[in-house]
Amino acid sequence: MKEIKTKIINLDYISVGTLSKTYKQCGKANCRCSKGKEYWHGPYYIWTRKENGKTITKCLSAEQAKHCKNALKNMKILNQYIQNWKKESVKYIEKLR
Repeated sequence: MKEIKTKIINLDYISVGTLSKTYKQCGKANCRCSKGKEYWHGPYYIWTRKENGKTITKCLSAEQAKHCKNALKNMKILNQYIQNWKKESVKYIEKLR
């Protein structure tokens, strides 16, 4: 149990949502992006999450996206630690007599 708590404390930033990388056409007829997908503009990093029941979508810079990706990964790790903590708690409670 102590080990799980230590691992949780040592996590960096956490976040929820989805991070996607996309490329887009601008729609200008004379732009090179109209020649094919390999010329589309981007990458654009889009972070989507729910807050108070509303969908929030933000465009991020490459630097922000790097940190966001790490925070999302840390959230998955945290959820795994919490699941393990719950299992350990159940084992402890069931041993008590």
